[in-house]
This record gives sequence, C-alpha cells and structure tokens, in this order.
Amino acid sequence: MKLLTGKRIGQSGGELTRAVLFSFISHVIFFSAVLFLVAQGPPRFVVPPSYRVKLVDLPPNAANLPPTMSEQAAQAPAPVVKPQAMPMAKAPGKAAARPAPSRPAAVRKDAMPELDTKRAKKEVEEAEPAQPSAATGKKQESVTIQTPSEFSTGSVFAWYAYNVSRKITGNWKHPIVPKGTKTKVVFTILRSGIVEYVKLEEPSGIFGYDQAAIRAIQVSSPFPALPEDFNKPSVVFSVDLLPEE
Repeated sequence: MKLLTGKRIGQSGGELTRAVLFSFISHVIFFSAVLFLVAQGPPRFVVPPSYRVKLVDLPPNAANLPPTMSEQAAQAPAPVVKPQAMPMAKAPGKAAARPAPSRPAAVRKDAMPELDTKRAKKEVEEAEPAQPSAATGKKQESVTIQTPSEFSTGSVFAWYAYNVSRKITGNWKHPIVPKGTKTKVVFTILRSGIVEYVKLEEPSGIFGYDQAAIRAIQVSSPFPALPEDFNKPSVVFSVDLLPEE
C-alpha cells in the first residue's frame, strides 16, 4: 500500500534516524543541566546549638546565703508521733454494755451422722410405747428387719435398727404384685454406714419385684455410721419386703 507521496507505510528512511538522534541529544543536555545545578548548590550541615559557660568561684559570703530547697528538706526534723491516749476505765457503778451473743451456724443433717442417730434413737424411745400390742391386732409392715441380738428391740442399739428400717421403707418402690408376695434381702453395713454386700436370700419369683427390693437397699446406702460403742467392724441385717397395703 502506498501513500500519495509514493512511500510505503513503515519505511521512513532517514527521518527515523534523525528523530532518534535528536531525542538522545536532548536527554543528554537535560541530565547534564541537572547534575550541574546539584553540584553548584552549597552543602547543608546540621550543627547542634552550643553554649559557652564560664565557671566562677563562690563568693566569700556564701555561708550567709539561705539554704536551698534540697538542704531544707534534708535538715527538716522528723515528725513527732504522739502516743495514743489510753481509754479511761469506766466507773464501777456503771455496767459495760456487752455485745449480743452470736447465733451458731446451722449444721447440715448429713454433715454429722451422730446427730441423726441421736435423733433417731429419741424417736424410737418415743414411738415404742405407742405401738399396739399383738392382742389388739398390729398392722403388717411392708419392711420387716431381722437384726442381731445387739440391735434387737429393747437393746442398747435398737434405735439404729429402727433408723435403718425407716430409711429402707422410704426407698421401697415396687411394681404391682399379687397380695402375699414376699422377698428377703441380706446385706452388710460397714462401720462407716456404707452397704458392702447385698444378696437376695428368698426370691419372690417375680424378677421386677426382687430387683426393686435390692434397689431399695442400694439406694438407702449410706446409712448412719455404726454406734461408737459397737465393737465390730460390720453388722449383717436381713429384711423381709412385702407389698405396701
């Protein structure tokens, strides 16, 4: 493709060479001028300020000058602590007011097992005279406990057996069974009151009822600690469990 001048596009001939040469010379002149101006400028240095001080001797009357603040603070006398006045004793005719006695803090029942055992012993002593005799007809209990001779009725430790029976009665929950169903469980109470051994001695033949009897003993553990006067490490009880009427 040719223009009206007769030259092809992209073929400039000597015009490109002259343009490149002119651009090179212009850049050389520009950078030379910049370097010249930078070289001609005076260097700048930052000089910190300084002060001239002249030392002189103290005047002859320096001893009469007033003391400085630091000397005054060093020479200041220490503060005098006054002794506290002792309170005057009151006249013997007037009675001194005494503070009201503080009320002792409440003690949880399970914090001291001996308190619970003493209370249970007292309840047994109060409840025994009110029990009806066999001649007048006694209501059959759902939990009947068989105890060693040391814990039988009328003995020194009868209150403990009553406390064990009462706790098992509160936890005796069983399914509906025919009237006359009965099961017996044997268990051992350690000195600390914890049940160590539970055995089904006479099963009722109803699996759910027997399991409920074992569970009533296990849930009742721990019982109160054995009495201090009881010299054995453990005691064995057996319980007859009947349906509640």
